[in-house]
Amino acid sequence: MKTQPRLTTLMVMMIGLLSVGVPAQADETAGAPAAKDNAKAAPDNDTLIETWAQYGMPGEHHQLLGRMVGRWKLAVKYWMTAGSPMVESSGSCVREWALGRRFVVEEFDGGDLALPFQGMAIYGYDAFQQKYTSVWVDSLSTAVTTSAGVCRDTCDTIAFTGKHGDPWTGEVRDSRGVTRFVDKDTHVLELYEPGSDGKEFKMLEITYTRDAEQPTKSARQSNAPRPALKK
Repeated sequence: MKTQPRLTTLMVMMIGLLSVGVPAQADETAGAPAAKDNAKAAPDNDTLIETWAQYGMPGEHHQLLGRMVGRWKLAVKYWMTAGSPMVESSGSCVREWALGRRFVVEEFDGGDLALPFQGMAIYGYDAFQQKYTSVWVDSLSTAVTTSAGVCRDTCDTIAFTGKHGDPWTGEVRDSRGVTRFVDKDTHVLELYEPGSDGKEFKMLEITYTRDAEQPTKSARQSNAPRPALKK
């Protein structure tokens, strides 16, 4: 039966967030800087501190990650192939702040899409790359999957891309997704990948609805200091 390998591929892709291609590799053909460029004076302490603050402290994009924090009810729709019948499930997830509001940590229960499924994710914003990032692991794979992306317009939509190993085909496949924030209590994740004919189709849609009946307040969230946001 092909359902299980295909489902494993799906779960490897489920990174969400905001999630959020994999950063391009550095250009290996670029030559070393000229000797005269290396002779530049070393930065003073004030410059070093300013640079660290720019890339090390939470900023406005991290503040936007706060829209994901809380307990959520999930309505899941899954298509195994283009044109195949839709499979529906319900689940839940909890997301909390970590490391001084630099990252959001998720514990995910996707319910039953032919197999029970649990996962964990870390969402963030890389100020150096200027991209939203995510890391994903789950109970149906030994892979650690990453993705990255950027927001559009008012940042109510985040488009992301990544790559994942497909155990069904033995190939590394491209994937893309979109997260749309409908309002403070609702957001929608959509994942797309190429079908057997090479044409892209939507394979997953998850609607997240805030679970107002079960507020969350963890030690990480309540005790972590909240640094001043830097834009």
